[in-house]
Amino acid sequence: MSNKNTERTVVFIKPESIQRHLIGDFMNRFERRGLKLVACKLIAPTAEQVGKHYPDDESWLIPTGEKALKSYQEKGIDTGKTAIETAQLIRQRLIEHFADRPLLVTVWEGPHAVAMGRKTAGATNCLVADVGSIRGDYSMESYDLADALERPIHTLVHASGSVEEAQQEMKIWLTEDEILDYDLLDETVIYEKGWGKVKR
Repeated sequence: MSNKNTERTVVFIKPESIQRHLIGDFMNRFERRGLKLVACKLIAPTAEQVGKHYPDDESWLIPTGEKALKSYQEKGIDTGKTAIETAQLIRQRLIEHFADRPLLVTVWEGPHAVAMGRKTAGATNCLVADVGSIRGDYSMESYDLADALERPIHTLVHASGSVEEAQQEMKIWLTEDEILDYDLLDETVIYEKGWGKVKR
């Protein structure tokens, strides 16, 4: 990754999407954005691997739990749990959901790759995700449905929330050799000025 204006983001195509034969559709979305695929690996993660992605520490537990509790409060629900207790339940459900199911781990590269990845994925709450995003176009999922079934919400894909988060996630899921550095012809249009002029 030689261009200073380039960043990388991690995108998962989740088990529920694989079961619905949506891999090709979703990969096409990120390619049409102009992002470059630099890593792609189909795995069946262990509970330990998933646990590293959703760490059992306060830096992940507190914001996750607070976000969930705020959502419950807006619906007039008092769970009687703390933010950490709420997040620990969410974490356990996530581990159970991902462990031993096929998961496609990809890394995409380009200008503003993280922001583009998040926008392409759409809002985590599929009910409010914009039409045109993956979740807005392909999901009828809701937190209410997920809670009723005591499972995590089916968000179809994961996209890194920041450059730092993407770097951490790449270390969990991939080796350095699995992330390729290569040129695409259309990068000339993105990163250079003197292309495509008519010869006189």
